[in-house]
Amino acid sequence: MTGEGHVCNMTKLSSIVGTRGAFAAAVVLTSSGCATKSDLRDLRTEIHALAVRQDSLMVEIRAQNLSTQDTLREQTGQLVDFRGDISQQLREIDRRLTRIEALAGENQRVMSAVRDELANTRRPGTRPATGSGAAADPEAVVPGTGVEGAEALYRTATGLFERGSLTTARQAFQQFLQANPGHALAPSAHFYLADILVQEDRLDDALLAFQDIQRFFPNAEKVPDALFRIALIQIQQEKLEDAKVTLERIVNTYPGTGVALLAEEKLAEIR
Repeated sequence: MTGEGHVCNMTKLSSIVGTRGAFAAAVVLTSSGCATKSDLRDLRTEIHALAVRQDSLMVEIRAQNLSTQDTLREQTGQLVDFRGDISQQLREIDRRLTRIEALAGENQRVMSAVRDELANTRRPGTRPATGSGAAADPEAVVPGTGVEGAEALYRTATGLFERGSLTTARQAFQQFLQANPGHALAPSAHFYLADILVQEDRLDDALLAFQDIQRFFPNAEKVPDALFRIALIQIQQEKLEDAKVTLERIVNTYPGTGVALLAEEKLAEIR
């Protein structure tokens, strides 16, 4: 019995290898005749515990598998979105570069046209000077001067302004004023230059430029418009008291005009 008990105990201990081992041990114990009811209960308990552990492990493995798949799907989606964003940004950069190149080419063509137009502008009956020692022809027109040259340059400058080519427009207006400081269109040219400063958010410089219009051309038609723009800048800079003074000056000096009506409405807003 001692030998058989030892064999039975060894067989019982072998059950720890797993469910299959436990079933094998049960068969051996039963066939050898040394198994007791207690041994069989212990084996069944061990087999059940092993099955539960196996099921738990399978559930955990499935959960980890699902989590891994979700993570992979999420990362794949993020990668696709990232690639899409990069492609969109590259297309936008390419579009902007194309636009910049087009604008640069347009500005270059416009400037060339301005130079050609001004260089070829002459009054009727103009005679070029002959020889290096010839006296200057009194009918010769300096580019941008004279009725035709000045108005052509002014039209070119306003066209550039309306197309949004502010830098080139500024150069054209400055050239116009340099050649024609007392021209009837000079106040308007100054007004455009001041407006360009506003669009560039240089409000202090724009304020001075609008003030120069009423200082240099006190009787010009652009003066009330310049005063109104001054008031708008003062409001933007939160100088409300100064703005009220400017608006009241427009109302009192130019009653009944369109700009005076605008000034009255603006006064009602800030009071």
